[in-house]
Amino acid sequence: MCHENFMKRLLSSILDLSRLVLYTGLMNLSSIGYLIAQERRAKGLTLTALASSAGVGRSTLAALESGKLPELGFVKVVRLCEAVGLVLEARSLELDAPLMPHRHLTEAAGRDLTKAAIEDVIVRGDIAAWRGLVRAIRARQQGGLVNRVQQVVAALNRDDPKVCAFATLLPDILRRAQPDFDHA
Repeated sequence: MCHENFMKRLLSSILDLSRLVLYTGLMNLSSIGYLIAQERRAKGLTLTALASSAGVGRSTLAALESGKLPELGFVKVVRLCEAVGLVLEARSLELDAPLMPHRHLTEAAGRDLTKAAIEDVIVRGDIAAWRGLVRAIRARQQGGLVNRVQQVVAALNRDDPKVCAFATLLPDILRRAQPDFDHA
């Protein structure tokens, strides 16, 4: 049986945040400012409160949020993002390879997240591979991937600790991803 506290810590580690904000476009200072404004408002923070907690001026934050700030140091951007629970992630624009090396799979199968690729991610993958699968679930605008993941989990041996952990976390992952599917 999987331990509940362990599952909560594992879920938190996989998701990185209590709420994932998926932005797949090119990021610039204007788009970062927009996301910071959204998160600040969602958390009920004032401009003054957020600026103070992040160590930036209120007028700087206001200009960033309105897209009128031409430049801001990276450290200040990171502090603002951390203060509202956002994480900046840099990666190539296209997936150059599968989430992880797969046994008996072509690279294309790994990129397409076939049932065999999903099984490998769950059974052999590490936290980074699990995070990639969660991102893919959240990024897809239809339920086909969700159905494949659920079918794979149902067919796997629950005596395997990694399978047990992933199977326990899956309902919460899918529940948190649900608003993304509702807007599709």
